[in-house]
Amino acid sequence: MLARFLHMFGQALWIGGAIAAMVVALASREEDPLVRSGAFRLLARVHSLVIGPGVLLTVVTGLWLTMSYARQGKGAELADPGVATMQAFGLLGGLLALFVGLPTAATLARAAEPGPDGTMPPLFERLRKRQAIVSSIAGVMAVIALAGSRLF
Repeated sequence: MLARFLHMFGQALWIGGAIAAMVVALASREEDPLVRSGAFRLLARVHSLVIGPGVLLTVVTGLWLTMSYARQGKGAELADPGVATMQAFGLLGGLLALFVGLPTAATLARAAEPGPDGTMPPLFERLRKRQAIVSSIAGVMAVIALAGSRLF
């Protein structure tokens, strides 16, 4: 079924992109501020070209699959705890990634300019911490949704 394939593909983009972004962000900690600035500009592109579309594809196809199940008279399967876990955590994690993580990544890229003294501005550090928290929570929710669909 096309919807299932697209759903899995979206999950791969979302979770894979998020893991790659986390590795790059952590690796850039010890880098020179100019290198770090470039890394965070690239991370904004990863968020907008990989993670964001993956989240959107996952959420939209998840809703499509839910409606398909309901139309086919498989409503009882939707009441399964694993499916409910997948839907709840996937939707909440997706909304968090799309409406907080994606805009924060874009703002963070614009703030990633070292000052004349060679340090990053205070706004950069605040946004970096927010992005780390939001991405971690959204990522954990995505993994819980994925596990919920298989473990329950």
